[in-house]
Amino acid sequence: MLSPVLVPSLVETTNHVEPKQAFEFWRCTALAAFGDIGRRHPRERFAAKRLTVASAGWSLTHTVSSPVELEFRSRHVDRNARAMVVIGLGLDGVGYHEQHGRGAQLNPGDISFLSRNRPFVAGTQSAYGEIRLAVPREVFEAWVGDADAFAGRSLNPHPAGVAFRTRLCTVAASIAWMSEGEAQTAIEGVLHLLGHLVDGTARRTKPAEVSQAAVVSLARAHIARRMHDPDLTPQDIQRALGLSRTSLYRAFAETGGIATAIRDARLDLARRRLEAARDGKVRIASIAYACGFTDVPTFNRGFRKRFGLAPGDLRPARP
Repeated sequence: MLSPVLVPSLVETTNHVEPKQAFEFWRCTALAAFGDIGRRHPRERFAAKRLTVASAGWSLTHTVSSPVELEFRSRHVDRNARAMVVIGLGLDGVGYHEQHGRGAQLNPGDISFLSRNRPFVAGTQSAYGEIRLAVPREVFEAWVGDADAFAGRSLNPHPAGVAFRTRLCTVAASIAWMSEGEAQTAIEGVLHLLGHLVDGTARRTKPAEVSQAAVVSLARAHIARRMHDPDLTPQDIQRALGLSRTSLYRAFAETGGIATAIRDARLDLARRRLEAARDGKVRIASIAYACGFTDVPTFNRGFRKRFGLAPGDLRPARP
């Protein structure tokens, strides 16, 4: 059986460069397409690393770097290039950006927006970590909203953005090992969550329709985050992810339904914990409650039905 073709990826780093040449190397390679590059503190040691994963319609970068400053001027704009919108998520450090008469200081957790077909200024005041997703303007506007209305803006951390931030970090950590189809589904899910987060701010004229594969992926990720909560319901998932009831239920119709997906995810986690040596002394009831079950008899019946054995059968006999 042939292995799936992975989406193309590239790792760039200054680790193999003489310290005195590290910044110049980074400026001429990883940052070559970003205009005039400078440093606030030229004498400080410079180090950087970046993962880039790209396909025909998008690119994703995860960067950890010493501080840099850049100016993307009119002369740097390639008028023949496809207009791209860059969605940024700050992970560490303090930065800033300005574009289209708007600007902001960027802190960890902030979501930022820049358009690559307009001049902009950006940089950081300290070492930083960030994830950036670049998509074509028409894709951004289909999922999120008017690109010009977002250029230079930022969204501060807010509980409503937890799903988007968590999803983008998860995708960035695993996308280099995905096939083209899997990566496309993951990016679609990220854009859907962002569109749900900003809905009403710069409203889309015709929202894009999320695929069933993306719905399943988003829902399973949300279940994993909320599995300990006994009050988690399909309606909670629907509201949190901005999905219609029809799309959520249709996506799980062939696998027994969304309620079954929640229950089975809880049972699977419980089995892993029962089989784990580190949980060998934890009471079965405690594991059941930690996985979102509200009573042990219901847990026992569901466990036996799913796995054909009782929870206690996975525990070694005591001497």
